[in-house]
Amino acid sequence: MSEDKGKSDRRRAVPSGQAAGARRSALAPEAPGRPDRRAAILASAEALFAERGYADVSVRDIATRAGVPVALVGYYFGRKPELFTTIFERRQTYITERIARIEAVDARPDNPAAVEALVRAWAEPVITMRGTEAGDVFALLVARTAWDPGPEATAIIERFYDPLARAFFGAMQRALPACPPDRIVWAYEYAVGALLMYVGDKRIERLTEGRAATADPALCEDFIRFVSAGFETLR
Repeated sequence: MSEDKGKSDRRRAVPSGQAAGARRSALAPEAPGRPDRRAAILASAEALFAERGYADVSVRDIATRAGVPVALVGYYFGRKPELFTTIFERRQTYITERIARIEAVDARPDNPAAVEALVRAWAEPVITMRGTEAGDVFALLVARTAWDPGPEATAIIERFYDPLARAFFGAMQRALPACPPDRIVWAYEYAVGALLMYVGDKRIERLTEGRAATADPALCEDFIRFVSAGFETLR
């Protein structure tokens, strides 16, 4: 085989439309009639990271659960940190929608409904999402990532969720102008802890001997009133 022939064969081995070594788009569709292996890898990674946390999941674990060769994970998504980031990138719209809802609230201090409206705009989308099969997994992943002290998890929270937090701080500061900003930040942290326990912790089922269920959407209004009351004490 000639050198030119070998180069030609190698060029044909690279899928159409992709340069050798390049990372494919996480959201590009598979060819018609073929299993969507990108989606399978993403679903596998999301579920495993939610169940075990980032550090305890290997690329081989992800590939095995997805039913694909290990090399295909790297081919589509790069290294494990890049795959982890891709999971949150595809949920970016959900986060920007929460920010938009917060920014749409009339947060003037003379609006008596401002605090509750802000808490609702921030929390309700999470509770609603938790009630769907796909949302259940992602909500658990967010909770685990928020509690994870590792650098990969910290980078995710900083990149995707700190802008949401800052939008909430700004709006709540307008609603409660007499409250020192750092007290609002602390109150937000308390509220985050409550929300993560609501959507991600199963202890309630044990403590109530099965009478209550984790993330019960019927208790959304109770949650919003409870957290809103906490912020109202800062007036």
